[in-house]
Amino acid sequence: MISDGSGVLPAAAWVKLAMLSHGVAVAPSFSSWFSSQEGAVRRRNFYNSPVWDGGEAVPQEIRLVNGSGPPVTVAVNVYGDDTWSLEGSERGPAVINTRLGISWDVELIDDLRCLRGSAALARVANLYGGSALSFFSPRACYFFADSTQCRFCSLAGTAAGTAFANRLTAAQVRDAVTTVLQAEPARVNQVMIVGGNERNLDTGFLRHVDLACAAAEAIEAAGMTRTVSVHLVTMPPRTLSLIRELGGVAGMHCGFNLEAWDPLVFARIAPGKSADYGHSAIRRALDYLVGVVGEYRAHSILIAGLEPPASTLAGAAALAEAGVSPIINCFHSDVHSAIGLSVRPRYEELAEVAGGLSRLHAAYPIRPYWKGCGRNALDFEAGNGMFTGDAPALGGTR
Repeated sequence: MISDGSGVLPAAAWVKLAMLSHGVAVAPSFSSWFSSQEGAVRRRNFYNSPVWDGGEAVPQEIRLVNGSGPPVTVAVNVYGDDTWSLEGSERGPAVINTRLGISWDVELIDDLRCLRGSAALARVANLYGGSALSFFSPRACYFFADSTQCRFCSLAGTAAGTAFANRLTAAQVRDAVTTVLQAEPARVNQVMIVGGNERNLDTGFLRHVDLACAAAEAIEAAGMTRTVSVHLVTMPPRTLSLIRELGGVAGMHCGFNLEAWDPLVFARIAPGKSADYGHSAIRRALDYLVGVVGEYRAHSILIAGLEPPASTLAGAAALAEAGVSPIINCFHSDVHSAIGLSVRPRYEELAEVAGGLSRLHAAYPIRPYWKGCGRNALDFEAGNGMFTGDAPALGGTR
């Protein structure tokens, strides 16, 4: 399955970090093979791939085979760096690093049959990371209208020309969850709701709560509350007491994202959120959220690569101490964002964050937001002890 000229094999989670740092090239041998895989999830938006024009099919993520452990899901971010190359052969697809002599078998993720068979359903929902039924609403954000959008966000560019609906109703979410759980109940372990922000944050929050409640109702009707949870990421409302509306949602996980722990970095990368709400106010909202949904069911994203690793880890530790489960997403540069392609985290930086996050998971009962489907995130792997020991030397020359 795996070859390494040095005889020392890295674990799949470390390979994921290296791929998130460098991206992955898609070789013609893979493109040719992948074009015949009709059931596989295909990328539906042009994002994280400045050298890909959408003219040929590309998967949105792959899974790295991990021996007897759970597979590791990683994004196919195509940056034009061929340090890691996704290639096809008679044996199947593999990720190759020629310089290090590493060849790692990968698995493709099949799309939901009901999504492939229904254009109407596919306009509403998406399969994220192989196990999250994902809903995005609204497909717009008022920060863009004010030119104060988060500088890492690519919503304006990637939403243009999409076949997805711009705004979803509770009935659409309820019907979609019901349809998927009836047709393919073993494929989904979480329902994810996210979207852009409305200028009236109280109204936008309550609309997201309506979608979360609709998803929870469909999960309960299917008798699957023990295996499928609802995961909502949204802006906190201005009126914090509205957070109590989440108290009755079974299996609820909710996140208010800080993006960076350093308030100065937060103000630079999320100018609208900083000016309109504020870093300290989001932290107060998170404290309120813990009291409503329970310890470690409250979450907040910190983006590895946009501030020094020590700052990210200090924030993750403070969140964990407060009963908030940190979500660590690796920054993935996008040609559509304000930052564009000017920043990409080094492998060594991601390895430092991953090792520290693993130690936090050992010290606190953190609940990963992603149940194995976080293609740019580290919390599932950290929670499963995949970043223990010294990081192998996979940094390359960049």
